[in-house]
Amino acid sequence: MSSAADSIPRYRVFAGARLAVEVVGEPGVLVSSSTPPPLPGEAPVTHASMSASFRSAENEGELGLLLRNAPGLDAFLAAVRSAGYRVESVDE
Repeated sequence: MSSAADSIPRYRVFAGARLAVEVVGEPGVLVSSSTPPPLPGEAPVTHASMSASFRSAENEGELGLLLRNAPGLDAFLAAVRSAGYRVESVDE
């Protein structure tokens, strides 16, 4: 039997062999690899249709810009592929 979590799309984006960001196709927090978490009382950075955990500070600026400019997951994945990143679906 599958659960609702099984239907949420998950992807890993690679810069060469290095994992750059993990993206989940549901609204949520954007977790930085290069900046500390928000201070108590401060709201985290979020996206209306995706959540992401950046894994490479080197690529975070470019990928973060592409993510913030994308209206949704499909647009983000198309943009990162166009920018030369490799995308893998995560099957759980």
